[in-house]
Amino acid sequence: MQNLSFQKKLLFSMAGLLLVALFLLSLLAGNLMQREVSQAMTSEMYSSLEQTRTTASQWVSAKVNVMRALATQLPAYPNGWEAWEERLTLGLDAGDFDLAYVGTPRGDMVQSQPPGELPAGYDPRTRPWYQAARAQQDLVITPPYVDAVTGDLVITMALPLAGEPDSILGADLLISGIVKDLLATQTRWTTQTWMLDQSGQVLAHPNQDRLQQNLSDLLPGVTLQSGIQTVEFEGSSWLLSSIEVPEAGWTFLLLIDATEVNAGLVGLTWQLLSLSLLVILVSCLVLYQLTHSLSKPLVSFQLQLKQISQTLDLSQRIDVRDQAELGDLAKQTNHLLERLSHIIQAIFRNADNLSESAGRLAHTAGLVNQNNNLQQQVSQSMAAAVEQMSSSVAEITSTMEELSASSTQIADHSQSVVDVANLTLDSSKKGAQAMQQLLHRMTEIQQDNAQSLDEIMQLGAKSKQISKVMDLINTLADQTKLIAFNAALEASSAGDSGKRFSVVASEIRRLADSVTDSTLEIEDRIQEIQDSISRLVITSEKGSGSIQSGMDVSAITAEDLNALVQAATKTSNAAQQISLSTKQQKTASSQVVIALRDIANASTHNAQSVRSITEISEEMVSMSAELNQLVHEFRLANHDTKISDRQDQ
Repeated sequence: MQNLSFQKKLLFSMAGLLLVALFLLSLLAGNLMQREVSQAMTSEMYSSLEQTRTTASQWVSAKVNVMRALATQLPAYPNGWEAWEERLTLGLDAGDFDLAYVGTPRGDMVQSQPPGELPAGYDPRTRPWYQAARAQQDLVITPPYVDAVTGDLVITMALPLAGEPDSILGADLLISGIVKDLLATQTRWTTQTWMLDQSGQVLAHPNQDRLQQNLSDLLPGVTLQSGIQTVEFEGSSWLLSSIEVPEAGWTFLLLIDATEVNAGLVGLTWQLLSLSLLVILVSCLVLYQLTHSLSKPLVSFQLQLKQISQTLDLSQRIDVRDQAELGDLAKQTNHLLERLSHIIQAIFRNADNLSESAGRLAHTAGLVNQNNNLQQQVSQSMAAAVEQMSSSVAEITSTMEELSASSTQIADHSQSVVDVANLTLDSSKKGAQAMQQLLHRMTEIQQDNAQSLDEIMQLGAKSKQISKVMDLINTLADQTKLIAFNAALEASSAGDSGKRFSVVASEIRRLADSVTDSTLEIEDRIQEIQDSISRLVITSEKGSGSIQSGMDVSAITAEDLNALVQAATKTSNAAQQISLSTKQQKTASSQVVIALRDIANASTHNAQSVRSITEISEEMVSMSAELNQLVHEFRLANHDTKISDRQDQ
């Protein structure tokens, strides 16, 4: 990483952070999708099974109520069977039975009209329905069986008469229609509904070849239990759930194709992965353009400064389009180059003067060694050389004063850098505070969403209360039908005088049937409303999960802003240290200027010590030549021609 460019470091850092964030969000979204699909499938299975059980229980309860009313109204051993036959026929119509009959302890079989054909020697006392009802002295419902003539499923209800317990009221009831309605359960996936009796034998199945088979043969090793379990059937995986109808001793199984459920989840997962890859590609392109635009001015600045440092051409200036911190740095650098150019020009002049002074000093020293008779002339020559050297020192002092002034300006600009760093620190703190406020607002949004979800749940509870009211209306309608039936029985007992009353009872019973049909339609609408509420709850929960994801991302961003505040704090401290160092350099430059001034003052008192610097003067000549050679390596505007002329001289 140390050998990479600034642009690549910035690009890799931001891309890595983006990949980590997208990976975490993808995992979270995948888990949420899997949970939501599972909850939706479970809710739909339980809702379908509960609706099936409610419908079956209400249907059986209505038939049982008709049987109990008919057993109460039938008299014990009438003088003729006509009274029983008439009431049995009325009960047949009221309960929508296939056949109604009474078996007596003497072996008589009285049937509703028209009667069914009985085999020769038929004795009801030998039939299982008669024996079971007489033994229990209560209503019994036989297991469903297939009618030998029609091939339909039939059950028999049997109940002792209220006035003659040894006489058993029986009724045959076709259940193929209600079973067909109960098995017509539909979900968004491939679904199968089975019907079992108490022994686990299949009574109804989409495939007629599976009828009368045992559940253990179709699903080996599977035991019915609460909840949802996965089973293997016909080479496919299915999700199985069951519910019992205790009034009839039936059990309904609901199977949903697990492959379709998993296929939907896999499809959503692939869509999420495709979206994540698209976001990564677009983000990488945006990040590349962003890092390129951010690093381009800095790279240009670096190349221009490198060109100046390699060529030592102080006439060049750094040109950047940025007007912010980098532009200010370029201005300061150009100002420094300008100051250095002036300083080098001064050094050019002072180096020539120093070279001439060193030459005269060496020449003067040579005169002293060659001719002692010219002592006075030599002294004057040496004094002039000392004065000239003092003048050179004064010029150097002036140059150092300019350098000190430059140091002062650098110190002032470093203080500006400190101010900018402090401003950056304050802006970072404000950004962190704004992110905290955003996180607080996200929390309020989550609370509002939770409140909306609670209100939706209350609406669902109200709809369930309406369902209970509709059940009460159904019960009242059934009771009305029983009252109408009893009224019809009483009207038939009254003979011709009760015919009008019988018509009124029939109209009341039709009205009760209409009320029952209307309440069933209302229950269907209420069930649709409850299903819509369930989907709305699932959607609200998804929205709550998305809000929670947004809160998590906001929290991570707040942590990053806090880290940025800490980095800005460190930058401010470093800028303050730099400012302190430049101030110390300013102080040191001032001390150097004072020292040079002292040297200039002391040079006037060193005229008598010139003879001791003969060897030093030779070295100064050599050093001045080297200084000229070094200084001539710099290229200055408006001074290159002068330097060339001096080199020729």
